[in-house]
Amino acid sequence: MTDEVAPPPEDEHVDPFSLFSDQVRLAVRGLAFIGQLQKEVEYCGHTFTLKTLLPAEKAAVSIVVHPWRGTISEGEVWANAQVALALTSIDGDNEFCEKAGPDINEFAKARLNYATKSWYQPTLSLLYARYLELEQEALDGIRELQDLSERNLDPSPPSPGFSIDPGILDVLTDLDTQP
Repeated sequence: MTDEVAPPPEDEHVDPFSLFSDQVRLAVRGLAFIGQLQKEVEYCGHTFTLKTLLPAEKAAVSIVVHPWRGTISEGEVWANAQVALALTSIDGDNEFCEKAGPDINEFAKARLNYATKSWYQPTLSLLYARYLELEQEALDGIRELQDLSERNLDPSPPSPGFSIDPGILDVLTDLDTQP
């Protein structure tokens, strides 16, 4: 009679996103799958959808605000331009602003023009505050993702109930010290 060893039970699949804290799990999922985060902001009976900006969009903001550089309005125009580009829809309408062509700088200029001629500053300021929160969520998600990947560099602790015969430990130690 042969002693057959039963195969170990298959490891349960662990959802990698369950390793993140509740505060950033959605942010990490968004960063991992679509490269951006989106958030709906309810304000005065309207729904604004904001997204994080791509680096090219942020660069376009710096080009668009150039006429205000060095003026007292520069910071406010900078914030308004970021909001204008971060908006993906208003009340479910993603065609809320006329298309300005494929050039990203012209698109940014058209969006800034639309936002600053359609809404008063308190609305734009509220949306900018929510946009900054969204950017912070993205940064928090990236930090936690980085922390998780750095933890993976360390060997994992043995599973509960796992033990190694002390004689095997001696052999393994001897292997490490041999030339």
